[in-house]
Amino acid sequence: MQGKTNAYDFYRSTLRRTDNGKPTATYKYNEFAFVVRLWRHLTMLKRGGRGHDPRGVDATSQGELAVECPACPQPGRNLPLDWRDAPPSRKWLYKLFLAVDANFKLKLKERGLKDIELAPGWVYFVEEDAYQKIIATIVDETEDNTCRSQHNAIVMANIRNILGYQTNGTGAVLCGRHSLVRHNGVADLSKGEKYASMDYIILSTLVETTVSELLISYDIGCQWSKNFAARIENFPQEMRLDVNNVNMRTVVPKFHLPAHGVSCQTKFSLNFVPWVGHTYGEGVESEWAHINGTATSTREMAPAVRHETLNDHWSSWNWQKWLNFGSYFDRKLREALKWRAAHEEYFASLTKSVPNETTAEWEAMILAWDSDQTKPDPYEEPVIEMTLNDVRLEFANEDAAESREALPAQHAITERAFISIGIDLEERQHAFRIKTKSKNPRTSASAADHQGIRNSLYRQILQWRTAQDVYMPGVAARCMQIPISSKEPVEDRPSGAPIVDVGKDGTIINAEDLALNLPSSVPELASKSLQLKEGRLRIAQADNALATIRRLRRVITGVNAFKSLQVNGTGNRPNTRMHALFQRYQVKIKLAVDRYRRTREALLALDNDVIKKLDPEGEWHQRFRELKDVDVRGPGRNDDQHKKLGEGRTVPSWIWAQARGSPDRSLGEFGKSVRVEWAKAKARVRRWKEEIILLSEEMRRVLAFLAWKADDWLSRRGKRDDLTNDARSGVDAYAAKQAAIMKRLAFGFAREWIPLLRQLNPMPDWVKTYQLNVPPLPHLPEDVFEVLAARTTRRVYRGGRGGHVVISIRPNPDYKGPDAVQAGGTEGFEDGGMSSADTKLKRY
Repeated sequence: MQGKTNAYDFYRSTLRRTDNGKPTATYKYNEFAFVVRLWRHLTMLKRGGRGHDPRGVDATSQGELAVECPACPQPGRNLPLDWRDAPPSRKWLYKLFLAVDANFKLKLKERGLKDIELAPGWVYFVEEDAYQKIIATIVDETEDNTCRSQHNAIVMANIRNILGYQTNGTGAVLCGRHSLVRHNGVADLSKGEKYASMDYIILSTLVETTVSELLISYDIGCQWSKNFAARIENFPQEMRLDVNNVNMRTVVPKFHLPAHGVSCQTKFSLNFVPWVGHTYGEGVESEWAHINGTATSTREMAPAVRHETLNDHWSSWNWQKWLNFGSYFDRKLREALKWRAAHEEYFASLTKSVPNETTAEWEAMILAWDSDQTKPDPYEEPVIEMTLNDVRLEFANEDAAESREALPAQHAITERAFISIGIDLEERQHAFRIKTKSKNPRTSASAADHQGIRNSLYRQILQWRTAQDVYMPGVAARCMQIPISSKEPVEDRPSGAPIVDVGKDGTIINAEDLALNLPSSVPELASKSLQLKEGRLRIAQADNALATIRRLRRVITGVNAFKSLQVNGTGNRPNTRMHALFQRYQVKIKLAVDRYRRTREALLALDNDVIKKLDPEGEWHQRFRELKDVDVRGPGRNDDQHKKLGEGRTVPSWIWAQARGSPDRSLGEFGKSVRVEWAKAKARVRRWKEEIILLSEEMRRVLAFLAWKADDWLSRRGKRDDLTNDARSGVDAYAAKQAAIMKRLAFGFAREWIPLLRQLNPMPDWVKTYQLNVPPLPHLPEDVFEVLAARTTRRVYRGGRGGHVVISIRPNPDYKGPDAVQAGGTEGFEDGGMSSADTKLKRY
């Protein structure tokens, strides 16, 4: 079961371990396979309690033998009696989360094998005959792709049966929060991922399930949900979901969402949908990874045996989920507390920079969108950036207006054009320096090309300097001074190389290294009018640089996602191409980062009076922060530091929280520019707060379900009057054993969760009922204090004479006073060795 070994390999391994020194005299594989099938079926019936029902095995209901999720809401088992009357502030806690997906690796070959299913529809697979009968009555329509997504769920929706296979995949429904396979939530797909098949398993697992809130996570949920209410009419009355009385919401799992179109990014995002906690919706993928190990063996089986084998594996999967709930919920709650604090701090700092009346408007916008998504989307970023080209157009219009008013210009180009051309030349210099450093000319032809570009740049600088002599006459003497970057002595130049410019110390200054001496470089030699014009352009240039960084980071994120999904493992050639593409964008990002840093330095170098005139409220000092290498990350997860973290587990870089807009924008425009990041930050805080509340409720439900399950087992005793006394005693003892297992699980979970839940503020009301069962820890000797410092369930491996001992600390149910200590137990002894600390602990 754990290793996904098929019966044949297991049987052959058993034979070889029995006697590997001679040929096998007898071959009993067929008998072995038959007995295993019967044993598996009988064991499943026993664990499902069918041996305690006087009505017999034939009275088994659909899905009754499935191992159900104790953390999901189940009325009558783990929900309060008045759950239907809960106020809206708590009603969302009783929402049922479902995750839907298809797996095209779980195929079945057409081998003409016919057999009888021993448990038809009793576990996870739906009853095959009823399923095929209903599917045959539904018109086979082509599924139109109305979304830009290219997921297999859409692409494979219209494929016909693959030659040689009677089943080309399997569709399944799991609980969306804990990834347990749902009863009657699996069916075979014979013609792709048709809506009819997926609708059937969703409706089948909801039969006799009472629910008022339903959230379905599906990788094509945006398209599937459009006509779901109408398609329900194609199914029998007993399967139809009352959509008028069920608040149903469809979302797209977090990993799949980025591949969808823009229109899906917020409406179907679990990051922005309210009352879902930190659900990610991708748990079904982990189950596919678990079950795919059986694909090569199950595709060769007969249909009924295949169903029984997969059912058995899913029961094992679900049961292991049960056993791990203790550490799972403990880890999830600790994580939620940590990230809630981190995002609350970030959100608080962001809120302080925005006026209260503005945040009130945004809050109202979010509430309106939550209730009606036809309203304006608070998470959709408006494009209001004033780009460098916008400022140049504004300057051109001002120049045209001055020409019409017959204002004489000092030079053929105006002051505004002079500053704009100077900034362009500065950018070309920097780009050429980067190019010469990364690609040194290796041939005469490439060297000639480099020198041609350098000569052209030099001529343009000389032409621009004629205007500089007019507008900045004090700068001419500085043109022959030290270059921007490294100098090259004249004597080291190759013979015949053209002389570009020579400094006072006899060094050659290449065109890309010439100091342009813009007003920000020498503010004492430039008029305030020139500095003001440069400042306006620099602000737009900084905005433009940040916008470029954000755009290129989005591209890099897309390249990485495509590489991981489509390229990894396909060979050196495609990987090399992807690496080259990645490097190209990294160079572009570096240029944009350098441009931003130069621009920011230029702004800071301007005269104080000019700065005050440009920015009377001092806003751009907050907007244009120092850009460190660690800040160049996002959107979402970072490739290095946050590779394994989701959006809710990373604090965004400040570059995504900056206001973008016109330098002369109003406060209202400023609010619009940062509204999206504020709304997203608020959503992250809300999701983590919801997660803490939801995890607490799920812990309560697990304990309540286990208590109900224990009582249910105990109630089965004494019902088999048709058995002999010995048999009846055995049946009753088995029921008591199962009840004890349920109680032991509940006790172990409570022991692990209660100390952490006590730290919540406010502490959940239901926790108080467990207070007396888990008393506070007493004072222990110093040398054993570390054993109990973190959690009461912590196990410690300590060295001793001749071996190790495992110490488990368990609460004392007979605790009577503050001076008493908790009962301790020892287990796992090796050679009976114990340290002195272990000896003291054992006495307790």
